[in-house]
Amino acid sequence: MKAVQVREFGIEHVTVAEVADPSPGQGEVLIATEAATVNPADFAVVTGAVAARLPWGSAPPYMPGWDLVGRVAAAGEGVDRSAIGSRVLGFSLWFESLRGTQAALVALPLGNVVPVSEDLPAARLTTVGLNGLTAWRGLADLKLADGEVLVVTGAAGSVGGFAVELAAARGFTVIAVVREGQEQDALDLGATAVVTAGGANLGAAVRDVAPDGADALLDTASIAAPALAAVRDGGKYVTVTQLPDPERGIDVFRSGGRMDAAALRALADMASSGRLHTPVAQVYGVDDVRAAYEAFAKRTGRGRISLSF
Repeated sequence: MKAVQVREFGIEHVTVAEVADPSPGQGEVLIATEAATVNPADFAVVTGAVAARLPWGSAPPYMPGWDLVGRVAAAGEGVDRSAIGSRVLGFSLWFESLRGTQAALVALPLGNVVPVSEDLPAARLTTVGLNGLTAWRGLADLKLADGEVLVVTGAAGSVGGFAVELAAARGFTVIAVVREGQEQDALDLGATAVVTAGGANLGAAVRDVAPDGADALLDTASIAAPALAAVRDGGKYVTVTQLPDPERGIDVFRSGGRMDAAALRALADMASSGRLHTPVAQVYGVDDVRAAYEAFAKRTGRGRISLSF
């Protein structure tokens, strides 16, 4: 089968290789991949930006990929064979398993896949895996109460955009932080207000909208310490990247995408029904994987890069 491989760090070294077909183990299903998203985490693996975080003793070649959409091609021991042929959305917690999804066939635990409808193209549906679960977990960790004000940085990005939509759908007041030119995108996602100031000006810009400061902030744009100025004393700050030092009694912590079957199913249902936007900027055949990663490096806006198989 065809699989994306990283034998040396650098986009110029990412390749497609013919490797042996995997077999599903006990409790696993084998998925024939239709599409897999190129995520920031994959780009970090390809470029070597996360080389220091790779598990001790691991060695190349690495296969990137956290999520996929495809059809169950085979069932391992203990799995009902009636699952064969069903269309599924799958998720792999890559840093723990090193089991990438950018391959024509991928074996995953049955608990890491959820059935999905035929309504949405695979390239769009696969975008809700890592990005959607990261946004979902960040909001869950914040434990927002009714009436509270949430700031989302990077609100026009893939994780941030999902966070805005999910928070707005749950009735929270959302202040979106975006780049100039992305204001309408954030409003279309359900933001109550939009600010474009960043860095040292972010706190003042948010307090023009919420004078007492926000109750919570979800930082998907790595703003870190300057973003704390937007949060009220004793508020909450969660990041998916760099963790700042706490101040003024603000509860500061890190969150990230984890496998949650109920959440993944809910995200897929929302995407299929149009309640969750799943923009795709470009789709590349797997043989053009290097071009896909080059396009990712130049991307702007929220549209994802997807590989088709």
